[in-house]
Amino acid sequence: INAKEHTIDYSRCVVCMDCLGKCKQKALSYQLRTTKARPAKAEENAHAASSKEVNEARRNFLTVTAMGATASALKAQEKKVDGGLAAIEDKKIPNRQTPITPPGSLSARNMAAHCTACQLCVSACSNQVLRPSTNLMNLMQPEISYERGYCRPECNDCSQVCPTGAIHPITAADKSSTQIGHAVWIKANCVSLTDGVKCDNCARHCPTGAIQMIVAEPEKETSPQIPAINTERCIGCGACENLCPARPFSAIYVEGHERHRII
Repeated sequence: INAKEHTIDYSRCVVCMDCLGKCKQKALSYQLRTTKARPAKAEENAHAASSKEVNEARRNFLTVTAMGATASALKAQEKKVDGGLAAIEDKKIPNRQTPITPPGSLSARNMAAHCTACQLCVSACSNQVLRPSTNLMNLMQPEISYERGYCRPECNDCSQVCPTGAIHPITAADKSSTQIGHAVWIKANCVSLTDGVKCDNCARHCPTGAIQMIVAEPEKETSPQIPAINTERCIGCGACENLCPARPFSAIYVEGHERHRII
């Protein structure tokens, strides 16, 4: 709004209507565009009608918003249980001794030395596994975590957008043979033992076949099966961690490597 020239830049106006309440002289009003000049009385009536319509529109907007928020809250409350049987909880980030850096970054040292925290790789990550670090030593530089997805072997998007060489361009074949970390099994969290249910999610979804299910107690016929990890074949993609049904912490998680390895 240019008060001196009495003009409004309609290309930038978002019709928030705040100007109506701010203008003490009531010099602003919303009305239909017309090419005919109207008498002063008509203008005054139009302003009064416009103000009434604006107030009514605001009331309707607030009512609809409140109803939508209430419905969303009720729906969210309903989704806290799965069929009324099992509570649904978000996964929590495990306490990794070594952060996981993206494939192509070569090592944590190379990432720290070259990354400018531009966030291009984070934006390009379609699997939602890259996020800015909150560690003061490498603040805002990308690191991997698997609560929302896992690092698919066929994806190399982050390596194609890095402008500084912190992440080197790699092919899908290169990525499938690069070990950025290895899986670690936590016995106390495994649902096969804690809940007595049959589960092989980690082994079934491992893209490299690094996880096999074995009998926990061979001497017992009814013994549950537990995962056995071949760390030489594991590439640290996080499929096992992401798809593990244990909550809030997965029964299997990926520990990062300071320096990536070729397998």
